Amino acid sequence: MKLIDKLLNGSKTIVFLDFEGTQISQEIIAIGAVKVTLDKKNNIKKILPGFKCFVKSKDKVGKIITKLTGITDVLLSEEGLLFKEAIIRLEKYCRADANTKYVSYGNFDMRLLHQSATINNLNDDKFIRSIYKNYFDFSALLIRYVQGKKGGQLSLLDALKTFGIQPEGNAHDPLFDAKNLALLYQGFLQNHSKLVDEYYKVLTNNSRLPHPIGKTISTLNKNGTVTKKEFIKFIEEDLY
Repeated sequence: MKLIDKLLNGSKTIVFLDFEGTQISQEIIAIGAVKVTLDKKNNIKKILPGFKCFVKSKDKVGKIITKLTGITDVLLSEEGLLFKEAIIRLEKYCRADANTKYVSYGNFDMRLLHQSATINNLNDDKFIRSIYKNYFDFSALLIRYVQGKKGGQLSLLDALKTFGIQPEGNAHDPLFDAKNLALLYQGFLQNHSKLVDEYYKVLTNNSRLPHPIGKTISTLNKNGTVTKKEFIKFIEEDLY
């Protein structure tokens, strides 16, 4: 796919990331990562065993986050690593080179990373800066071709469902969220007919397209063909 080619820019290694954060201060309290290598067509060739750790936070987890994730202040005090140590272990797992790409679902993960790095004075850390530099949000790519009923972004679980993929594990477990994102990436690339069908829906239902384009797509959908004369008529309707 052309857009994937552009985003990867020749890289054949992706680390799918997911972070969980505190309710108020939005500090990272759990990290999940899955590293994959790609073939010549950017399909996943090999999936490495995943990485997961808990991270101590300066603020409390918060009741809502505990309810969603099962992560408690007690768990973090007993099993959590200092943020700096967690980043060192993540870097060791990634064994990244300058071309490694980092992918999450939604941009909130990068906000959590930036917040924790700022609180811990680590925004200049070489590895963290490499994540910032080589990161892209898969949901921002997906929404161009696959959308919810009102044109909105699908949740990760709904996106998996759209491509007929059975999710693994529990939602809001960072390791399983990272694994499921890898599954979505692969399904997105391999299920060509489903992607075309979903993109067709997006274009057909897009009220923001210029009138001549929208009318052309609507006529194609209804009649199976559009003549040049009809297209000129749609342009004239838009102009006058």
